Amino acid sequence: MKKEYELSKLKKRPGKIKVDPEASKTPISIRLDAEVLADLRSEAERLGIPYQTFIGSVLHRFTSGDLVDLKSVDLKELLSRV
Repeated sequence: MKKEYELSKLKKRPGKIKVDPEASKTPISIRLDAEVLADLRSEAERLGIPYQTFIGSVLHRFTSGDLVDLKSVDLKELLSRV
């Protein structure tokens, strides 16, 4: 591998950049309680994954119905789905 590369001769591709919205990630800002963030980071570290990846995973599982708030759901209904 070279220490330096000559990049001045590179050409820009013509046309609009194509991005798959399904594959891209959108940067956001979110405010979380410090204690909640510390707990999320600790759990991510325990699992050996980056904490933002872990948070994204938790949010994805919640929105897809894999995670359920047991306080807000009838337990009999939840068990009947299984």
